[in-house]
Amino acid sequence: MALPSPPANLAAPAAVLLLLLFLAGTASAANFTCAAQGSTCQSAIGYVAPNATTYGELLARFNTSTLADLLGANNLPATTPSTARVPAKATVRIPFRCLCAAAGNGASVVGRSDRVPVYTVQPNDWMDAIARNVFDAFVTFQEIADANNIPKPDQIGVGQKLWIPLPCSCDQVLGSDVLHYAHTVAAGETTSGMAAKFGVLESTLVTLNKIADPKNLLQGQILDVPLPVCASSISSTSADHNLLRLPNGAYALTAQDCIQCSCSSNTYQLNCTSTQGKGCPAVPPCNGTLKLGQTNGTGCGSTTCAYSGYSNSSSLSIQTTLVSNQTTACQNSGSERSEFSGSMWMMVAISFHMVLILICFL
Repeated sequence: MALPSPPANLAAPAAVLLLLLFLAGTASAANFTCAAQGSTCQSAIGYVAPNATTYGELLARFNTSTLADLLGANNLPATTPSTARVPAKATVRIPFRCLCAAAGNGASVVGRSDRVPVYTVQPNDWMDAIARNVFDAFVTFQEIADANNIPKPDQIGVGQKLWIPLPCSCDQVLGSDVLHYAHTVAAGETTSGMAAKFGVLESTLVTLNKIADPKNLLQGQILDVPLPVCASSISSTSADHNLLRLPNGAYALTAQDCIQCSCSSNTYQLNCTSTQGKGCPAVPPCNGTLKLGQTNGTGCGSTTCAYSGYSNSSSLSIQTTLVSNQTTACQNSGSERSEFSGSMWMMVAISFHMVLILICFL
């Protein structure tokens, strides 16, 4: 059932309004490009609740994750109930699975949420109101129409199911894995302030979003913020390899909720421990003695028993591996030692050649 058309005397103003809404919508929403078609990863948006709500209501609205995923993305206690209140204007990170795919025949590869959220059209709905009022303008009505192959966006029916293609990406940034986080620019926000808030370089934020002049940011503009993620020892063949994209201040349950992994900016190494839940298998120690999460030694020479994935072919099996300290400080100190060592060898070689030259002159 299509929504009724506006009265004849309002048709012209309505057309002008739709044009203005279209122009504003396309200016604020964003399609994040992807380099590799078919790649998948974890992404998130920063949804600002217009009114007080609950985490359960947000789960129902976005239907992109479980309650545990939502709580972990926002670093909330795992015991938080779905009925817990979310204050008006609070920002909640909504996690979802991202899929990089061509938007159409011959179209460029873009990142979009993988067939979710799905929204059911309600009485008196129209597509631009769904994009703006329900999904906080992270998409435009035209993007919703294109994703659902709807030629006439003004003709939708009550009960119709609409896929809402949230923007995302799986690309590395500056050669490193990141979690692409869609952020809505608030009034008065600056690129320098956002860079400091999210722990990214301002130059990276400006370049990634093709911002010609940081002084001309628009309120409501959607930016791709590449959040740093923790280094991980999880195998690429493990079902939970997407935990490679866990950012600072977040945690996630994996291996059928038997393992909890968290990320901290203190080390930027994934820290995983056993939940010791009912029915969970024993976690094998590293080298027969070091338990999961335990560290042997101190400083850059230390080693840690790390989680490396799980398999569930016949029964759940959890794997661990011993890793050396891979913090940024240790990596930098190692490179500095290498550079110092190299420069010392160069000085020795130069000195040797100078001695030979002096001998020849003598």
